[in-house]
Amino acid sequence: MVKEEHSFLGTFGMDLVEIMAAVERAQSLLKDKQIIRGMNEFDAAMLGVGKRKSDALRGTGAWLADAGNAAMILLLKENLANLDDWKLVLDRVLIHPPSYRDLADWWLFFSALDAQTGFQLERCTSNKLEGRLTGHLLEALSTQGKIWSAALAPLIARTGATLAISEIDLEVGGGEQTNGGDFGIILDFDGRTVQPGAKKGPDERRIVPLIFQAKRYQRPIANVSQTNPTRGPQRDLLASNVCASAYIFYDNGGNEATPLPPLVKPVEKVPTATKTNVLEHSLDFATYLLQAATNPTCAPRAISADDALAMIFTKAEAKDLTDLVVVSTDPEAGNRYRSSLALLNYRLSQSGDEEEHVHRD
Repeated sequence: MVKEEHSFLGTFGMDLVEIMAAVERAQSLLKDKQIIRGMNEFDAAMLGVGKRKSDALRGTGAWLADAGNAAMILLLKENLANLDDWKLVLDRVLIHPPSYRDLADWWLFFSALDAQTGFQLERCTSNKLEGRLTGHLLEALSTQGKIWSAALAPLIARTGATLAISEIDLEVGGGEQTNGGDFGIILDFDGRTVQPGAKKGPDERRIVPLIFQAKRYQRPIANVSQTNPTRGPQRDLLASNVCASAYIFYDNGGNEATPLPPLVKPVEKVPTATKTNVLEHSLDFATYLLQAATNPTCAPRAISADDALAMIFTKAEAKDLTDLVVVSTDPEAGNRYRSSLALLNYRLSQSGDEEEHVHRD
């Protein structure tokens, strides 16, 4: 038994009891009546959405550990159509921490899934302004991040990681937070939670900056025609960002008994600055975050905190964003980003040269 436990720890970073407890926690979420209700509404509103989500995560297999690849291959051998069955992929692959090279991705996905369902069914049922809805969503993400980190508590203690979601005060850099829609999320995973048996080198850090433009809508169409009087259509500004940029749509403009979860649509899938069908080419918030975290083709990487902030603020100033959140395994991440943001804003305030805004590879 000692050898078996040592083997699990040495390969997965978790012993068998810890793995089973985490799986049970994920299974209990998927069996929750509210989760089932939210998923069923999503499936009914968007034909083929399960295949869309499965395809999004199959875009790269780099996030899968050996156990995850084996589970996917087994599904494929049983029936080719299994890989398009989202609920089956959830049950056979995604709920199991050993499926992920970096266990932080398991934590991110289930924290976001839990958060978006509560937001969907509790916050979107009455009309609210976009800024308030965004605040509710990010608050839910932070709360669930703390809850789901408890499922990996022994791993966290052994590795010195801190699975945390930190809000960065944009006024630190002098921002006035005047725009009610835009917010940023930075995923910063430093490699501490990568499975010991899956490590490829000493530096496993991933930093993924993301920008979102929030819009309320009434199914299925959202208005994206907002224009800045000096800088032009909001859609074009969003499309010009260096980092991955997307609309996030809140089903809060009608009288639906069961709203859809927050849906994310990359700006490149919104061809014109007029209106867009929200149900086309979009993913739910949790699946989008997991795809962004694991697929650099969908979301360009930064090389440092300074670089991530430069990518986010290439076309924007701190006052253009209402919120900036860092999702991280690094216990010092919050302070590091606060310091970097203060320095970036100081430099920008000292120079009118737009080249200071340009991201450099």
